[in-house]
Amino acid sequence: MALRVLFLMLSAFPASCLAVAAPISPDAVPLLAFKSACADPAAALVSWTEASDPCSDRWRGITCRKPSPPTSPSPSSSPPRVRRVVLEGLRLGGDAGAVAALAGLPMLSFLSLKNNSFTGSLGDVDFSTLAPHLKLLYLSGNGFSGRFPESVLRLRHLRRLDLSGNRLTGTIPPEIGHRLPSLLTLHLARNSLVGPLPASLGAMSRLAKLNVSGNHLQGRIPKRLAAVFPASSFAGNTELCGAPLRRRCNGQHHMVYGGGGGGGADTSHEPKRGRRSNDRWMVAMIMAAVGAAVASLVAAALCGVLWLKDMKTERPRASSRTSSMAREETVRFDGCCVEFDVCTLMRGAAEMLGKGATATTYRVAMGGDDVIVDDAGVVEEGKAGEVVVVKRMRRREGATREDERRKRELAREMGTWRHANVVSLRAFYASADELLLVFDYVPNGSLHSLLHENRGPARVPLEWQTRLKLAQDAAQGLAYLHGVSGGKLAHRHLTSSNILVDAGGNTRVSDFALLQLLVPAPAADEAAQKQDVHAFGVILLEILTGRSPEDGNVDLALWARTVVREEWTSEVFDVELLPSRGGAEDEMVALLHVALLCVADDPGERPRMAVVAKMIEDIRDRGSKRSRYSASPSQVGHSYESSPSISEDTTRSTNASSS
Repeated sequence: MALRVLFLMLSAFPASCLAVAAPISPDAVPLLAFKSACADPAAALVSWTEASDPCSDRWRGITCRKPSPPTSPSPSSSPPRVRRVVLEGLRLGGDAGAVAALAGLPMLSFLSLKNNSFTGSLGDVDFSTLAPHLKLLYLSGNGFSGRFPESVLRLRHLRRLDLSGNRLTGTIPPEIGHRLPSLLTLHLARNSLVGPLPASLGAMSRLAKLNVSGNHLQGRIPKRLAAVFPASSFAGNTELCGAPLRRRCNGQHHMVYGGGGGGGADTSHEPKRGRRSNDRWMVAMIMAAVGAAVASLVAAALCGVLWLKDMKTERPRASSRTSSMAREETVRFDGCCVEFDVCTLMRGAAEMLGKGATATTYRVAMGGDDVIVDDAGVVEEGKAGEVVVVKRMRRREGATREDERRKRELAREMGTWRHANVVSLRAFYASADELLLVFDYVPNGSLHSLLHENRGPARVPLEWQTRLKLAQDAAQGLAYLHGVSGGKLAHRHLTSSNILVDAGGNTRVSDFALLQLLVPAPAADEAAQKQDVHAFGVILLEILTGRSPEDGNVDLALWARTVVREEWTSEVFDVELLPSRGGAEDEMVALLHVALLCVADDPGERPRMAVVAKMIEDIRDRGSKRSRYSASPSQVGHSYESSPSISEDTTRSTNASSS
């Protein structure tokens, strides 16, 4: 393969050109080798010529950027290098050798050849040369074959991988979760992959989107994946079982391999007499089962007649009570104490924290009547107990039985959501009259109180790096919730007051989808999630400006847009951030631009939360790199690029990758 790629590169230039001068750009050789190996019936690459430069002459699908030159004596010594190759849906064709030619682009961070007609084995392509910079790899919608490419596992900075819609075979590498720990999205749908889902996928804490549907995978879905991703991520694999699929695992999966000897071969040639004996036993068992079923039906009918007879002498009130009790239900999820029940909850020491439109909120220490809880949620006296938050929701007037069924179904779904930046639902109790939701207790108050309370001389300023981390945590939590609900649910009342701060200084989103528990089943509506994005943009403005949306009659989003339009950007930032402006003002301005994108008047122009989280992550990565360089100037020459900015991971690219 290496010799073939070298031949393609050499054949891309006439001998006279090679003898007279080097290519205009060092990246022109692999690009022209790729073109010469491609079938291009639509002449999509007509702008790629030997006499032009891929960067200065703007070749189609090519984006360049100058590398940071910390020791470069002059701009001419560091020409722009190709950073993005995006050739999607251009009817390009050819075998995997064409893709191998692009491995000669050492600075490439984004490669997308989606929805073309490339074929051949990806196992023949060595992607490892792209490891220092490649973050986004989209090869879906082609005809690539062979096993999962082992060299992809060496792309240690890879964030998004899409190999869906190809003809890949074999198993998913069992070590994928440990080799690609930075993955945010993994799409392997519509291939012919077999075997189990690797348990290592559960170790990928940053993985926000997974799709392995439409393969031939087998076995039980790992518990962490089942708790995080919807059933659609695993659909179309008839041998997969366990939550979130409705196919139960019976623990009796036997795999038979040909070519074996011994007893395994003997079982397929049993004597006819043994089979007839087994048949007789089977008939006897079926007849016994049928007889038992008939007897049970007769007994049930007699009991029903006697019960109806007795009911005529009872008061209607007793009947209503029995019916109500039959609808009581207690459900516990992972992480909840095993002995939890509604009686334990009611015996605990309770303190009302607040009463809102959706629910009344209590802090409860389960463990005895004499338990006393301090402000940090620590049990001071009496029996040791677990401190939780209970939200009590009364039944909505006029609610139907279907509304109640949907409410409990949604509560069950909420109980499966697990993320470091989300307040987890641990249990719920449902009756005909009310719904009690039991959540983690988060002791350090809300982001609102951290930003806006105790303003004055005695206040300890909230410095920039802390604010940026709080923003990133909240964005990741909300992006996870938007994704795990499959786009069907939204917060609908997101403010800095329901973003809580835990004991480790991490923010956690609370009260997601509570409003949907009060109203009839909502239709899937992307507009509701776009409202969440707008609300999150306002929260970012609170973090940047120190202003509360509740102060006066000022529209915080409109005010920030006006200030930026008048080129008074520096006037936006909170006075507490003045000491940080020297080295971090670029990061503040970048976060301000993210906030303004989120609060755009047109919902269609607002990015999805997954994109917002990625942009904030990039800002924080650049800030960390800046701090590292300022502390150790000798390391400047040994940097690697941070995560791709929004220009490298646009909303268009992100949306397309989910196909």
